[in-house]
Amino acid sequence: MTEREEPDSVEWMRQRWLEQDEPKPEHFAAMAALLRTTILVTDEMDRVLKECQLSRTGYLILITLQTSREQTRLLGQLGKVLLIHPTTVTMAIDQLEKPGLVRRVPHPADRRAILARLTAEGDDLAERATKALAGIGYGLGDVPAATASQVTAALQRIRQALGDLDR
Repeated sequence: MTEREEPDSVEWMRQRWLEQDEPKPEHFAAMAALLRTTILVTDEMDRVLKECQLSRTGYLILITLQTSREQTRLLGQLGKVLLIHPTTVTMAIDQLEKPGLVRRVPHPADRRAILARLTAEGDDLAERATKALAGIGYGLGDVPAATASQVTAALQRIRQALGDLDR
């Protein structure tokens, strides 16, 4: 490392954690790396999605609807699938409804339930946004596919340990 290069901040913190005999330095470093990576990935995704006039939550709702049977989902299911608060779902659906990207429709069998349904315009925008995000590797840049698969597998093990796969 030259004088001008900054050390990796995660490794620097891990070293301090070790020197101070703090508990579980490898876990601390993994958490710090994951949070730092999350910020970097979401910032890059948000930049591209802004060009498509979409928020990250809006995009994830459009994609969830696009991949769902009949391109519909109960509003309550959207919150559970995306791990977002019901109020956030309502606000996001309101924002997507204004430009005609989704519609609220009554559930055919349950009068109390409301479905979000993707419109043709929403489907088109989801396709354009997906192509734009694919162009930046969904925020991962030029990371090789094999590395992306390894990251997915490692995070699946963490999600399993945290009970995410049992929901």
